[in-house]
Amino acid sequence: MSKRKKAPDARRIRGGIHDAAGPRIQWLNLVPMLDFWGREIQRFYKLETLASATEWSLRGPDRFILPTIQDVMGPSAVTSLVFELFQEGKYQLIFRLQAFNAKRKRFVFGFVVAKHEGAYSDVARAEHANLRLLHERAPNWIVRPFRGGPIFLPDRHHRKDRGREVYAYLTQWLSGYHELGVNRDLQFFINVAKPHTFTLAQTEELKARMVEIIARTYDAERRDGMDMPQVASGDFVVTPPSPGPLKLKLIACRRLARHLTPARLVHRIASTTWDWGGKSFRIAPAELPALYEGLARARGKEEARAWMDACRAAIEEGRLPIVEPWSLEDWKTASGKSNP
Repeated sequence: MSKRKKAPDARRIRGGIHDAAGPRIQWLNLVPMLDFWGREIQRFYKLETLASATEWSLRGPDRFILPTIQDVMGPSAVTSLVFELFQEGKYQLIFRLQAFNAKRKRFVFGFVVAKHEGAYSDVARAEHANLRLLHERAPNWIVRPFRGGPIFLPDRHHRKDRGREVYAYLTQWLSGYHELGVNRDLQFFINVAKPHTFTLAQTEELKARMVEIIARTYDAERRDGMDMPQVASGDFVVTPPSPGPLKLKLIACRRLARHLTPARLVHRIASTTWDWGGKSFRIAPAELPALYEGLARARGKEEARAWMDACRAAIEEGRLPIVEPWSLEDWKTASGKSNP
């Protein structure tokens, strides 16, 4: 999976519409986007088609966009909506949606739209449900999702049997956060017009925070939690460096992992890797003590130590494979306490 950045010719494409039946609507930045390697990201419908279909829905059968806005901002009439393409991946488009109402209130949402019907929309629908669950478990670390529903995209030749439905949903907008990416040297960076690369130490700090988020979303009784995030696909957003600690939030989770014991969860975190430009990218920090610290922030030191010990025991007994480059001795001392 690839990261996104805006094509250099980004510009306003579509103007606004206003009539007595609904709010004034604008669509901005409806241009091709490029992945990390400079390739244009594939789309399956024109964004002008999505814009027209969304406007038609807002004037009639909309059951989730305006209702969500009024849930958040109050029952006053919505007077203006501005949709701006912000981020694009393989499965979805993310728009920054500014809403204004008759009381001159303003609120910003994320508008997430599947890029295709069928499997892509199924992914978006599942992701929406997963975010609802994970936000309940860890509200400070997971974006807040609102309502969702289908948007009907008509066939450009007006053939009724060729229309498509794509799933879309709204989230809170995380002001001050930017898409987190991975560069060629496997360091994290902020994917903006002038990218900022995090140091190796900051990259390790962010990995430990990812471990913390994964551990916070785990339910020990149900033995389920988020599947390993696809970091290079824009699953996380991050704040720029500041005097305080870096802030990280999860904005996407395509599926849940089930039947997970704590030992298997820790092992999955430690062993998950992806190929990134011919190099192996690991989600876990380079040192096991940093992985333990991430777990400890989420679950407390004793439970984190018990999880690490359970993983080490499973490896030692052959129930789980060894994770390179760490030895059993590394696992024994990772929590700062040598365990037999």
